[in-house]
Amino acid sequence: MRQHPGATRRLARGGAVAAASAALLATALQAPAAAEERAAAALNLRTPFDCGQVWNANTRSNHNPQNSVDFQRSGANGKNVLSSGAGTVTVKRDLGGDSYGKYLVVDHGGGWQTLYAHLSSFNVNKGAKVNTGTRIGKVGSTGGSTGPHLHYEQKKNGTPVKVVINNVAVKYYGNTSITSSTNC
Repeated sequence: MRQHPGATRRLARGGAVAAASAALLATALQAPAAAEERAAAALNLRTPFDCGQVWNANTRSNHNPQNSVDFQRSGANGKNVLSSGAGTVTVKRDLGGDSYGKYLVVDHGGGWQTLYAHLSSFNVNKGAKVNTGTRIGKVGSTGGSTGPHLHYEQKKNGTPVKVVINNVAVKYYGNTSITSSTNC
């Protein structure tokens, strides 16, 4: 079978175009993640506790949602919970003995929110403007909690994402991370 002289060049160009298209698609799929990481770094959410306190940032594969963190320490009950960043309190709810119990959501703009659950009390109302470090509540054991701790989530466009505190990613499903608060 005799091949047309330009056929080999067209096949080679077609392969090159397919490879370039695949590379562009891969780059496009990675762009939102890179943009999300840049946005999280620019937001620079802080540890939600008084300056200098050390807390265990616990994660587990069966946590709901999976990307949430439980901050625990000895004597946690009644400790101040601070806003991780500036924003507006968009949710203040008390679910009683169910789920999150007493919880708050702060909207930081750009699709970013933080959620603080199992609080013993609130220090802000829905609609309040808060700054990084504003006391918003107290650690408790309300809702479905089995002991005093802060259930904490960071969300992008309503979806929980892996927590980044002080521009450092919390380690998931490995050794417990120890986080010292710089929210001063």
